Amino acid sequence: MSKNTKGFTLIELLVVIAVIAVLVAILFPVYSRARAAARKAQCVSNARQLAQAVRMYAADYDRRLVPARVWAPNTGTLGITWCLTLQPYIQNQQILICPEDPAPQLASRSTDLPHSYGINYLLTFNTSWGYYYPLTLSMSSINRISDMILFFDLKSDAHAMGASYVAHRLSRVAARHNGQAVFSFVDGHAKSLPLQAVDSPRYWNPFGG
Repeated sequence: MSKNTKGFTLIELLVVIAVIAVLVAILFPVYSRARAAARKAQCVSNARQLAQAVRMYAADYDRRLVPARVWAPNTGTLGITWCLTLQPYIQNQQILICPEDPAPQLASRSTDLPHSYGINYLLTFNTSWGYYYPLTLSMSSINRISDMILFFDLKSDAHAMGASYVAHRLSRVAARHNGQAVFSFVDGHAKSLPLQAVDSPRYWNPFGG
């Protein structure tokens, strides 16, 4: 006794494959954009937590911002960077790394941790007293704290703790997020912006602009 079985014809299989290919072509860009959006959201969260950590640090140190680097004798380096100084307040090295940064770097000649974010030197690395005694600003001395950039997406090849708008402009800022970079501000908030939106001393220089 035989059973009649019916399988797929070659044409039917080709149609199914074609439909799957069309669906993949439609959904893959959507999936890629969703993943990119999730990575940007994580980066914004990291930058916000760093800014909040600085505010906690300032509460413990007479309202002064964390130094970009603190001289540490007998280390064989120029000193300890903010990445290590803030660790008691963040307790998580992953917060220092943007998900879109393929190669988080270390600051040259410093005791440091791999990081994707730079700090605003005009707030935290005034070397008028010499490199061994960098003077940081007090939060109470900064006007427009909601506009003043504290952290930003740092280019992987900078090998620095941050940047000064006077010296570097935006040359060290990495637009890793679809042409935008993530910034956090002295008041603790963070957001993603195109570089041209912050290409002004107003957002970097507490002494003018």
